[in-house]
Amino acid sequence: MAVYGAFSISTLGMMSQTYALNTIGQNIANVNTGGYKETDTRFQTVLGRTIQEQSDIGGVHPKDVQLISKQGTVTASAEATDVAISGRGFLVLNTKADGSGQTLYGRDGSLEARAVNDITVTGPGGTPLTTKDGYLTDKNGYFVMGWANQAGTYATTAKPTGLRVDQFAFLNQFQATTNAYLGLNIPAGDAVGDSHVYDMSVYDSAGALQSNQLNFTKTAANQWQVTSTTSQTPTAQIDTVTMAGTPGDAGDTYTTTVNGSSVTYTTTGGEASLDVIRDALVAKINADPTLSTTVTAAAGGTGQITLTAKSAGQSFTSTASAANGGGFADNTAASATTTANVPTTQTSTPTAITFNSDGTVNTPKAIALALSFNGGGTANVSLDISKVTQYFGQFVPLSYTKDGYGSANMKNYTFDENGQLVGTFDDSTHRPVYKLALGVFSNPNALERKNGNVFVETPDSGPVVTTTANADGYATFTPNARELSNVDMGQQFTRMMLTQTAYNASSTVFKTTDEMLTVARDLKR
Repeated sequence: MAVYGAFSISTLGMMSQTYALNTIGQNIANVNTGGYKETDTRFQTVLGRTIQEQSDIGGVHPKDVQLISKQGTVTASAEATDVAISGRGFLVLNTKADGSGQTLYGRDGSLEARAVNDITVTGPGGTPLTTKDGYLTDKNGYFVMGWANQAGTYATTAKPTGLRVDQFAFLNQFQATTNAYLGLNIPAGDAVGDSHVYDMSVYDSAGALQSNQLNFTKTAANQWQVTSTTSQTPTAQIDTVTMAGTPGDAGDTYTTTVNGSSVTYTTTGGEASLDVIRDALVAKINADPTLSTTVTAAAGGTGQITLTAKSAGQSFTSTASAANGGGFADNTAASATTTANVPTTQTSTPTAITFNSDGTVNTPKAIALALSFNGGGTANVSLDISKVTQYFGQFVPLSYTKDGYGSANMKNYTFDENGQLVGTFDDSTHRPVYKLALGVFSNPNALERKNGNVFVETPDSGPVVTTTANADGYATFTPNARELSNVDMGQQFTRMMLTQTAYNASSTVFKTTDEMLTVARDLKR
């Protein structure tokens, strides 16, 4: 009898509604779970056909549909490391910091740093310090993937890797200044020959912050000359020649030899002190065309001559001797080698600037500066002066910016809407250091859900397209924010009431069928 099929149909109905209620409960339980994606239970018809047509058994089968592509609520967060995705795509995650593990995808941007490997860094006083590096992870401990900033670009076609964010991550990284931008006003009423100075800073090839002086000198109406001056204190060789003895005897000779070339002073007998002999030798050394290209002589203490190398790093050999020509036999001369920091300055070749009658720069718009600093650091800087003006008034610096950065510890970090991780360093600078990877799927609702509210790729989801925020209009990142679940509580309670009604109806069918069979059984009596 077909009436028996009603038992199966109503039973399937109650089981399906129980399943749907379980899904609703799961959604409601995760209403405040970051990045949680709602699941909706749909139903499909089940039809079992037997040989006898009138004994068909039908029913219903529940099927879950993931609403992963549905945007969740974005709410503000006090955590600087929180970031929310607005639009399509997922954070790219991995079980290994180098990206060699299993790749997963998630929407919860509650991120934090996780200590991973032991590292040795230089601590206070230069002593080695053992600590751990740190990588950016999600709340499950999966490593967040992205790309490092390489001179202002990101290799987004390469495989993304983990983002190291501990304070020592960028300690040995620096970039010399190559572009700078200057804005100031030069007084139009200055007389020819008047000059002004502006101190600018740049990062050199060793990552050190260096000072450079710009000198503006008026040469004619609407014309100025600009030079740059850097101060240096290079280490140079200094030899000290010390003479001793009793002056006053004619025919004594004092000789100083540098790199094989010698100068000699012969006493006349009228010298009152050794300083007279010293000064005479200093003059002869500085006047000698061979010696003067190698060293500079200067008077030191009593009977002393200092020989300083012309260039830092230039070495030379020196000797000194004294020969007695008269009655005294105590005349001596000796040479000793030392080194010292010798302050010098380097001034560039002048660059001519011309101004238009309205006070704006005519030519050039930029100045090329080839700078050298103490310690061997250099910087080749293109200085944009298009914002320099010549108006009546005072010499007024208005603005100065530069690229490049020095070696520094990262104090903290945050995100911007482009998905860039922007670091703040202990030298008071800020710069983007990473860019978050964004994984996009053609059918995200077909992703497989894993523990921790993360997903993995499936054949039905299609292959991942790894890109960045704002690329092709996929999504943007909202800093200092979190994406909550996409569960609509009102909708869930509505579905709960419908599910309850359907369950009650199926149970009524079951009970009615049982009553009908009871009536049929009692007919036999």
